[in-house]
Amino acid sequence: MQQTFGRWVLEHDPDATRRCYARLAPGAGCDCCYCRNYDAAAGRTFPAEFIALAHALGVDLKKPAELGHPCREPSGLHMTTGWFHLVGSILTGDDVVHRNGNVGIFRYEVLAPGCDFGFSARLASVREAFEGLPLVQLEFTTRVPWVLNEPEPDIETGVA
Repeated sequence: MQQTFGRWVLEHDPDATRRCYARLAPGAGCDCCYCRNYDAAAGRTFPAEFIALAHALGVDLKKPAELGHPCREPSGLHMTTGWFHLVGSILTGDDVVHRNGNVGIFRYEVLAPGCDFGFSARLASVREAFEGLPLVQLEFTTRVPWVLNEPEPDIETGVA
């Protein structure tokens, strides 16, 4: 199936992507408090626009390949970054990751307030269910509320 998302045209197979996700266990695959919070906040992690994008691609939002948690914003929400894989290829549109020497610069598109996305052909942390398939990496930033019934750690020290 060929579809346009922002500046990208993708050839993708949402059914094959769903079959891959069906083989994965739920969760971020990490036991740190930030990833556990992401898992617990399911349903409050992404705006409707990103949920619709993920559905169109066959991506299971409960099973990210990788997450990062750079900061707690003044709003109290936790900026969360990460990516998902999907079966397909990028037909047109420049990669979301641009290299400047050894530094990667992300050029996301805004999907909704507080939620950015982009596609990359540069793959990382590919799970076994996706191995050997043509893949695209869906990169994102979002904001996640703290929902765990435990104190939030200090982002700089990691201590609650």
